[in-house]
Parts: sequence; structure tokens; C-alpha cells
Amino acid sequence: MTKLKLPVACLALTALLSCSGDPPKPKTPALTPENAAQLLNFDERAQNFINRVKTKNPYCEFRLTLPDQVPPLTQIDLEHIVLCANRPAPLEFDASATFLYDPATAKWILKRFSS
Repeated sequence: MTKLKLPVACLALTALLSCSGDPPKPKTPALTPENAAQLLNFDERAQNFINRVKTKNPYCEFRLTLPDQVPPLTQIDLEHIVLCANRPAPLEFDASATFLYDPATAKWILKRFSS
């Protein structure tokens, strides 16, 4: 019986040591259009801009077309994010945004909005 305990103990110790490496890094979740729109809605500069644009053309709105996120991206730059009546906005209404995944908070943030 003692001859069997030693190999089993060695096997258990080997399995324990091989599993105790660094924990796997958390995966970056994809940025969804809803999440990106929400980030723009909570950004004061973006809201001031779109409200000013809508006073001149009420058919203008943010329209976000996100790229394929395979493999997972940690930064997404979007250009020409304003459409007016489903057409590209005039140059005066043009805007862009950069979204960044913050691993410290495990959330996407709006890094930059420019118009």
C-alpha cells in the first residue's frame, strides 16, 4: 500500500505545480455599437456638438460603424461619425472619436472626440 502512495503523491504535486502558473490575462470584450453610443451620449463635448448640429439640421445624428474586432482590439478610431438623413455629413458637421479599452477598470472609454 505504501508503494502506491508515493507515486500518487508525486503525481498530485506535479499537477499542482503545473497549474499554479500566471493566471490567464482577461480577454478584451468587443466594443458594441450600443456601448459606443452610450459613451458618446455621456460625453459633454460630444453632446454639445450634436445638439449644435441638430439646430442647423435636425436629421443629423451619430452613426457608428465599428470594425471587425477579431482579434480583440484595445483601441478603435472612428472617422466621419455623423450622418445627416443617412448621408455623410457636410464637412462642418464632421466628427471623429477614439475609443480605448481600459484594463484597469475593464471598461471601454471615450479617449478622444473631435469635431
